[in-house]
Amino acid sequence: MTAQLRLAKAEQIAHIRPLIFSAFSPVAARMKKTIPDDAWSDLGDYVDQRNLYILKDEDGDAILGVLCLREGKDHIHVDTVAIHPDHQGRGLGTMLLQDAEMIAESRGCPHLRLHTPEVMDELLGFYEHLGFRETKRALPSHGRDDILRVHFEKEIAHSDLRVDPEFEHDRQLC
Repeated sequence: MTAQLRLAKAEQIAHIRPLIFSAFSPVAARMKKTIPDDAWSDLGDYVDQRNLYILKDEDGDAILGVLCLREGKDHIHVDTVAIHPDHQGRGLGTMLLQDAEMIAESRGCPHLRLHTPEVMDELLGFYEHLGFRETKRALPSHGRDDILRVHFEKEIAHSDLRVDPEFEHDRQLC
């Protein structure tokens, strides 16, 4: 499948938020939680920081997935990878994570980090398969639930790859 990675625009948030909710509803169900209405309320901040990406179909019409990143001192943290339920299982999440690696490398960050609820056991193996290693298990800092989060880190290969942040988006992914 060919898809296009685009930097999200503020006017697209109204379409992005429902996609994230639908993609994460199985996670919430397994955690026996409902997704709060204010979840992902900071999407505008991600847009302002140029860290919210959308994956569109090859025609550029439908949003298939979302990638939210947060830059740390020595890493990029993947806050959200969400694929529309109709398009899950097609490798799109893998494509977004590979792109997050490229972005981390282009920004000179040596590590990519993420976490997932412990109850999402299939994701634990998925992240390990992609080369992430578990670093710790801990309760979430927000204190709204008591489900352990499994934290992962992946060392980014060092190369001379440097992409101007102006052009690290708007690419075709295959």
